[in-house]
Amino acid sequence: MIKTERIYLKRFTEGDTDLLFQLDGDADVMKYITLGIPRTIEEIIEKSMPRILESYQKESDFGIFAAYLNNSDEYIGCFQFEPDKEFKEAIEIGWRLKKQLWENGYATEVAIALVEKGIKMGKTIVARAMIENLASIRVMEKAGLEFEKEFWGDYEPHSGTPDVLYKRLPSDS
Repeated sequence: MIKTERIYLKRFTEGDTDLLFQLDGDADVMKYITLGIPRTIEEIIEKSMPRILESYQKESDFGIFAAYLNNSDEYIGCFQFEPDKEFKEAIEIGWRLKKQLWENGYATEVAIALVEKGIKMGKTIVARAMIENLASIRVMEKAGLEFEKEFWGDYEPHSGTPDVLYKRLPSDS
């Protein structure tokens, strides 16, 4: 899939629920996803992991991928690279990292690689975040995406503030 200077991505397998729990079971990691409500291992087994496994299409480029450090094979989080549900011919990117690995530039490094990959495919790249999630917004900007709009997400629980959409068109290269 993707390999950067420090990180490689690969598909999750059914046996990787414990890896996903390392992220989704951490209230700090989930702060801007579920307002800090951790997911239980049962939710991961019954909902999250099936959703991830379904994300792998016949074309191996798309899905939600586990991320590992090249030098140690340490699991660090996950990255999304999927066809967007709102915009035709667009790819949505996203990321989630283990809290102890924040502020190492990992999200930016992989986000840049995913944007480059999508642009080479001739696709528009989009990313969304809660407006309060300044760290993810910085990653979006460093990856070359530009603010498109504020919008109101229809998910629960919701922060009560708008979310933001960032975008890069394939012609912006």
